[in-house]
Amino acid sequence: QESNLHFGDDVDLQELCCGVVHPVTQETITKYQKLIKDPLLRDVWTKAMAKELGRLAQGYGDTKGTNTIRFLTLDEIKNIPAGRTVTYARIVVDYRPQKEDPNRVRITVGGNLIDYPYELTTRTADLQTTKIMWNSVVSTPGAKYACADIGNMYLETPMERREYMRMPIDLIPQEFIDAYDLLPKVKNGYVYMEIMRGMYGLPQAGILANKLLKQRLEPHGYYEVPHTPGLYRHKWRPISFTLVVDDFGIKYVGKEHADHLIDALRKDYSKVEVDWTGGLYCGIKLEWNYEERWVDSWMPDYVQKKLTQYDHPKPKRPQHCPYTPAPVHYGRKSQRPIPTDDSPPLDKAGKKRIQGVIGSFLYYARAVDPTILMALSAIAADQANPTERTRKRVNQFLDYMATH
Repeated sequence: QESNLHFGDDVDLQELCCGVVHPVTQETITKYQKLIKDPLLRDVWTKAMAKELGRLAQGYGDTKGTNTIRFLTLDEIKNIPAGRTVTYARIVVDYRPQKEDPNRVRITVGGNLIDYPYELTTRTADLQTTKIMWNSVVSTPGAKYACADIGNMYLETPMERREYMRMPIDLIPQEFIDAYDLLPKVKNGYVYMEIMRGMYGLPQAGILANKLLKQRLEPHGYYEVPHTPGLYRHKWRPISFTLVVDDFGIKYVGKEHADHLIDALRKDYSKVEVDWTGGLYCGIKLEWNYEERWVDSWMPDYVQKKLTQYDHPKPKRPQHCPYTPAPVHYGRKSQRPIPTDDSPPLDKAGKKRIQGVIGSFLYYARAVDPTILMALSAIAADQANPTERTRKRVNQFLDYMATH
């Protein structure tokens, strides 16, 4: 079973993040190149870029480096192995108010150009497995739930096989260029980097980090349940957890057992953050009531962010039906076939929007609102060859989401 966080090569990650809302125009910006051209936003996001580069390299200012990359000289560029493809760097920007540093720039590798000859499948917990655990917590006397996150988990995973990428020098802040003396290393407008540790976007990064985590936890008594990907247990302690990339959802009976897991992680990872309230897991907010044995889940502002992303205005009239089903006929008319859709087909941009809306709200539906699954399923049947009728159905669905 492949990771639920895998995206195809044609997916632009910049469109999957929440983006940055301009404080004046209220426009949602997802491209770093556009942010650094805006006088009001330039300083904030060039500093964020310098911090990200320093985090990946050997440090910058107060940011500690992870030695994930190193910048190559012109002579070292000539010695890149002939069988390796030099890929590109993809820049993702996001505003994450729940994080310690909300203005986030992340540099990921253009993994579609990497030809890795070994296994790539990474086992992560399915959303269904996670929700079963939540129910198990409220059903088990004395059980509680906590969330943990390993910062820089991928960046602390060494790689025996080195990879290479390049980035336009124009995108790198001048102060960082000066600090690392990059100008003599520029070739045809690019700086070249050797990737020495796991990095987001590398097709092998997930499985390497996952295997290393298992090796490090095994001496402490933790193992992955054989037939349930992403579910881990201890040999005898009353503790289990689900794992999605670097996010842990932990069920425990007795805090000393949860402390045992956190201590085991901190022996090998430099930054392990713990939320003992169990209030946020994979973007889903959780409210626990252990006395009355219930848990409530929701995703605040998710719908509004998606409506903004797809530029859908608030409807003038409330919409209380997510989609219009086929009309019900009785008697002889019930045998008539459903009329064919003769409306004009959508262009490539229209098709991409339809598929984006379905993908965005399918996760929301599975996570917190299953009542819209029927509507999404009906619309998804036409997403391969969408028409003007499909567009109207999607707009009706978005009107419903804006209303409710």
